[in-house]
Amino acid sequence: LAEKRHQLQWDNDIAYRKGSTKIWVPNYPPLRQLLLEEYHGVLYAGHFGSNKTLTGIAKHYYWPHLAEVVQKFVTSCDACQRMKSSKQKKAGLLQPLPVPEQPWQVVSLDFITGLPPTTSSHDAILVAIDKFSRMGHFIPTHTKARTGETAQLFIRYIISQHGIPTTLISDRDPKFTSKFWKELMSLLGTKLAMLPLTIRRQADRLSASTKLLSNSSEQPAKTRSPNGTCTCPYSSLLTTMLHMPLLDRRRSSSATDATHSHHKNRQHQLQIDP
Repeated sequence: LAEKRHQLQWDNDIAYRKGSTKIWVPNYPPLRQLLLEEYHGVLYAGHFGSNKTLTGIAKHYYWPHLAEVVQKFVTSCDACQRMKSSKQKKAGLLQPLPVPEQPWQVVSLDFITGLPPTTSSHDAILVAIDKFSRMGHFIPTHTKARTGETAQLFIRYIISQHGIPTTLISDRDPKFTSKFWKELMSLLGTKLAMLPLTIRRQADRLSASTKLLSNSSEQPAKTRSPNGTCTCPYSSLLTTMLHMPLLDRRRSSSATDATHSHHKNRQHQLQIDP
């Protein structure tokens, strides 16, 4: 059966692939493993890559799916993984972001999207974090909000309360890279500092705040009053809007001791958005 399936021919009790001098290796794992080690793992084999190893074996031997077997064997070779040289270019110099000297001088911006819509059709949150005090604003907005609307929110909640920042940090969101936004920043005297693709750690704190807020918004909103506890279920259309100011304060109060510099803010208190 194997002879018919693999087109084999016999000579002196040795099976060859029909029409060639390649020896057919039966499906016997120890034998195939021995050949793989002889052509790749021994001292004189040189631990070459899968292509050269395959070429060496294929000159004299054959079995089904040989290329896949060789590729898997070479990839899992412990010596190759530990000793192979890197072919990647050397990493470039670090590009640190500017260090702020006062609150709301450098601001990180991001969006949380995919939220259930509220009665006012808000289904996204604009997150603005001060890089100096770690204070944050979480502003209800729309996923399809235009650049002009986003700019108006920024002026209303950030510039009107904290002044004009010198640097904005974004993750290349289209809302921040549009021509209108750049012109607006130019008129305000602000430099738009686009976050390089190779620098992601600088956005870790903003991402952490976004994640904290996203996780919190998936739970029912609870607020305590002198008369008891009021709970709004997640399915309620009022949840996001009612929950937002509470999440804003909770996010700020949950910062680590090392980041409690929000007390250095100009107003010396946490800002709760209406």
